[in-house]
Amino acid sequence: MEVFTPEKLTIAKSGHVNSRVGEAAASAHVAVDNAAGAAGSAVQADSIAIDHAAAFGHQAISRAEDTVQLAERWMSEKTSALMTPPQNAVADAHQYISTHPWQSVGVALITGILLGRRTW
Repeated sequence: MEVFTPEKLTIAKSGHVNSRVGEAAASAHVAVDNAAGAAGSAVQADSIAIDHAAAFGHQAISRAEDTVQLAERWMSEKTSALMTPPQNAVADAHQYISTHPWQSVGVALITGILLGRRTW
């Protein structure tokens, strides 16, 4: 049977402790690597989600811009269409008066008489 002296006991303990510390350190390194890998995966997944959200936001803004431009174009066309008849009416009246001056005076005279009788 082997006798453990304090010196041998210290060496035996330190070897055993070093072995346990090495195992614990190796285990801790694996845990840190696993945590880092999981964090990296989470960051990558979050990065992908953020990229998708940003792309969706850009598409929504582009659609809204297109819709506003279509509405502006529609309003411009309708405004032009509403402004065209009075301009055409003035041009048509000018042309009619130029080609038929005496009839125009007669129509104006009759219209004035009729409107004058209504207001009296």
